[in-house]
Formats: sequence, C-alpha cells, structure tokens
Amino acid sequence: MMPTMLSADLEPMARELHEKACCGSKDTWPELIANGGIENASADIRERFISQANKGMREAQNLIVDQIKKSSELSASEEILFRGIADSIAWQFLGHQLCHARRLFKEQAPPNLKHSNFDSVVLAAANIIESHSDSMPLLSDLTSFVQVGDILANIPGQGMIIYEVKEGKENERLIDFMNFYGESKCDRALQIFCEQSSPKSIKQLERMVRQTGRMVHFTDVVSKGVSKDPDTGQLIQIPEQEVQIDTWDKELNQLLDNPEGKGWGIQVIDDCLFIGCYFDKTMIPAGHIIFNGWFDSCGGTENCPRARLFDSMKIPLALPLFNRQIPHEKMFDLLFGRLQVCMGVNIESLIAQLKRAGLQVRFGTNRETTQLEQKGGKVYRHKGKSIFISNGKVEMTVADGIFVRMLFHGQKPVSLIKEMLENTPVSEQGHR
Repeated sequence: MMPTMLSADLEPMARELHEKACCGSKDTWPELIANGGIENASADIRERFISQANKGMREAQNLIVDQIKKSSELSASEEILFRGIADSIAWQFLGHQLCHARRLFKEQAPPNLKHSNFDSVVLAAANIIESHSDSMPLLSDLTSFVQVGDILANIPGQGMIIYEVKEGKENERLIDFMNFYGESKCDRALQIFCEQSSPKSIKQLERMVRQTGRMVHFTDVVSKGVSKDPDTGQLIQIPEQEVQIDTWDKELNQLLDNPEGKGWGIQVIDDCLFIGCYFDKTMIPAGHIIFNGWFDSCGGTENCPRARLFDSMKIPLALPLFNRQIPHEKMFDLLFGRLQVCMGVNIESLIAQLKRAGLQVRFGTNRETTQLEQKGGKVYRHKGKSIFISNGKVEMTVADGIFVRMLFHGQKPVSLIKEMLENTPVSEQGHR
C-alpha cells in the first residue's frame, strides 16, 4: 500500500465539483431535517430538493465535460477526480444501494474519455435536458462502474432511465429491426434479416440485444426487486425491506476528530477490522508502513485484505470519499495527502468472531473452489482455501465483494455477513 493523493493544483476544482455534485440541494436540507427526512417531506420540498440536486449535478458534469474537451490528455489525478465525482452522482441516484450498482457493472475497463462517441453522447444528454428541464442525464463513460447504456438519467416523475446512443444509418436499421422483432417475434423475418446482413452487422445486433437485456434487467431489479440476469442466468432477488447493516462511520469520525491531538490514532472493529489514521506530517508518507507493521504484529497475514481509504476513488463499486459520512475538510485532507487512513481485515480473527456469533465456518475443498471459479466467481482464498459461511439455513462463499463492503462502504464485518445470510434466498446460495 503505497501512499497516493491527487495533485495539489486540483483542490480548488475538486471543492467546486463536490459542492455542485453533492451539495446542490443544501438549501433544502434544514427543511428535510425538520420534517424527518425526504420521505416525510411535502411534495413541494421534495420537488425543490430534486430540482436543486439535479441542477448542481448538471453543472458539475458540464465542468468535467469542458475540461475533457479542452485537454489533449487527462492526468491520472484528473481522471480519478472526474470519475469519482461522476460515481458520486450515480451513487446518489442509486441511494447508495450496492445491490443495484452491481447490475450496472460488467467488469469492463473504463473507456478512454477522448473516444469518438463522446460528443454524440454529450449531445444526446443535452436533448434529454431540453425535453426534461429538471432531469440529470449522467454520462456513463464518466463513471467507473455504470457500464449498461450510454446515459443513466434521473428524470423527476419517471425515475431512472437508461439511454443507448447509436450513430449512423446502419445502427438505425438495426434498431428498427430489433424493435420490430421484439414485438412480432417472427423468426422467419430474423432469418431473412441475417441472410441480408453482413457478419459485422449481425454481431452489432447481438451486442444491441445483450445491452437491451441488461437495461431491462436493471430496470426490473430497481422497480420490481426481482429479475434474471441475462449474462449469468442467475435469478436476482432484492429484499422488499431495506436491510440495516451496522456501520463503523461513528468510529471512523471519532478517529478523524483526533481529540487527543496525537499524530496518529488506531481502532479495531469487531476484533478483526483494523483502522489506522495518520495526521502527523512526518508520519503521513509512511502511514502505510506503520499500519502494516501494527497489522502484521496483530496476526495479519500476506493475503489479508488491506487498503487505504483513498483507494475508494479508484475501485469500481467502492463508495467514493464524496459519498462517505465524514467531515468535508477531512475528506479533502484525505484526497490531497494531508491525512492517511489505512485499513485491513484479519481473516483468522474474522472467522473467530463469526463462530462466536453463532455462524458455521468451514474451508472449501479444492473441487468446490475450482467449480466456483470456473463459473466466474471471484473466490477469496485464505491460505489457499475458500471459505464457506452458514447460518444453518443458507451457505455462502466469501468473495472479494464482501471486503469492498467492509472496507469501502463502512459496513461492520459480523453484521454484514449475518444480514447477507439472513436475506439470501435458499435458491441463491453462492459466492458474495
């Protein structure tokens, strides 16, 4: 874990982007608090909240687009900042729900922001705003994880809508046929179409069909809570009631407050999640080394997950710093290297705590692990072995995603795993 930070010259822009993208609705916050949240607020307050929030997000996105257009090449810091802001907008759309965000992520590398289709997507977004003045059409390519559709739009009264932007007469022909076939289901027409089309056009049609299936899948998951994933065939079911998972936000903020005025602070969550904060100028550059020494002395092994809080700005499906419940000034200290926060999960201690909580833990056989990996599962191995956890009703395998939740969504390990098991239908047992 080598320390990283954004270039210092980007701080004024970072503050402006954050203010617009995440605080555009702040004039309505006192009213929302007085009414006990947006769910209990009047229709007028909700409308103003959404209108102001979307306006700020549009302004932030316009700033990013302008910077991309006038730069011959973006620096690494610029790309991290711009994607982090775009991700923060997407997470606000999704209500910070990872179960919905996962439906949009296809594990593809983010595209080059200077690619040829960018101008067309920007124009399409402008057309959406022209038709729906209070909408916020987020350009998918700006984000690190929205990989279904070209635009994820939040339109008041309609919710989230995914748009696919296609150019050229051939694409228009393919779209027209796809719409026709979707209604008619005429296999003879499909046969004739394929006979009269080039292999390139047929492949493009296949891509369009897959993308349409993904768009429908996401919409069904968000609106109905159940849908079959067109890529894996897995039936996805989201619990009707929001699952409450304990977080370690309070403990993190206590560390960040640094009440004793020391150059460092440490905390352990659930006896297995280790956190180290480093404030002193001489300690910040070596914070990861100091943390690793402490973590290893407490039983951390080479394959135990460990990261910096800053890494959330670079990992798809991690909640960016802009969305975390931490003071704004501390957030900018983390972004620009005036503060270092390191984290690690001690797997042996985690297993012990899960057993203490009444769960069963076993190591998988080589055959079980290989079968899961052959199905595309990113199985986590501890000392070469996969880990299975059960509550007596369902069993799941520990995968990398569970550590993203612990480290970058601030979820306490034991509460997280217990709730995941409790809310997993028997038919969906598998890796998480």
